[in-house]
Amino acid sequence: MMQLRLSAPFLSLAGSRTAAQTERVERDWTGLWFRLVEDEGEFIGMRGGRCIEDGKISWVFPSHAEHDGLGGFVRVLRDSHPGRAFPVPARKSRMPSIAARAFAVLGLLARKPIPAGAWKGHDTNWQGDRRGPSDEFATSLWDAAATRRLSAKARRLGVPLNSLLMHALADASRPELEVGPEIWMMPVNMRGPVTLPHDTANHAGYLQIEIGDDKSLSAVHARYKASLKRRDHWATWLFLNSSRLLGYAGIRRVYSVQMARFKQRPFTGAFTNLGAWNNVGVWHVAPPVTRTCPFGAGVIICDGKLSLTAEAHPSIAREAGWTKDLMRRWVSILESDL
Repeated sequence: MMQLRLSAPFLSLAGSRTAAQTERVERDWTGLWFRLVEDEGEFIGMRGGRCIEDGKISWVFPSHAEHDGLGGFVRVLRDSHPGRAFPVPARKSRMPSIAARAFAVLGLLARKPIPAGAWKGHDTNWQGDRRGPSDEFATSLWDAAATRRLSAKARRLGVPLNSLLMHALADASRPELEVGPEIWMMPVNMRGPVTLPHDTANHAGYLQIEIGDDKSLSAVHARYKASLKRRDHWATWLFLNSSRLLGYAGIRRVYSVQMARFKQRPFTGAFTNLGAWNNVGVWHVAPPVTRTCPFGAGVIICDGKLSLTAEAHPSIAREAGWTKDLMRRWVSILESDL
């Protein structure tokens, strides 16, 4: 990940608070990174779509500069259901000690920057100026019975449903990738240990799940658990909040240098799961896609129904319908042995 010399104030963004207390940050410093990406010409709206009738979907795109995925979804729910209370889900965990957080950050910074393997047909010279979402996206909606069967399959295989979904997505994507590291970004909700003045603001760190030589389901799940154990989500949360110290000009310089070191390919793509919701309608969700994270997949369960959404950045989508083909492979892999 990104290499940065950190000062003592950065390592103690929570001051002298104990691990039992909550980190309070006075503004959404993470959002500044997404504003930077937007200023680079990218569209940073997060895809959210409510199923309305006859397979039609009504799309909205809350800005990632103002919200993370969960926050954006709750913001949309509050706007569309006035008078209803929609608390943003929070983690039932405590903030690690300053020493544990410092160790996590140092471990992250010690890693050598390794570019992710390129998508086949990747346009390395893409210089578009995106003011709207990609046209290249696909969705899949599972009924409640099929969703229960898929959850039972995950239990039978001894992994959470989230790991089964991530592993199947990696398998479905692999035929479209050149040989090289498969590095997936997975956001982690930091609410609970972390509190910002606006509960829908960016409260997310992330994990970097690298699919190694062993591409089995158990190996991918083990890498997910190892990333959590290393507290990579805390390291990336602190890194994203370095904008508090560096300011906009500083993070712009860091971003430019680091993307060059990663050859503009820090991630294969992003995978996010917004969890289970009831009585809010049926939704599709996906993270924004950019040149440096060109594929996004999102999952959510509404009223017991699983929805999958995938979107591709114009720099990797070679022809119309490319994402639909990948979605069909993803679904086919998940449906096997149900």
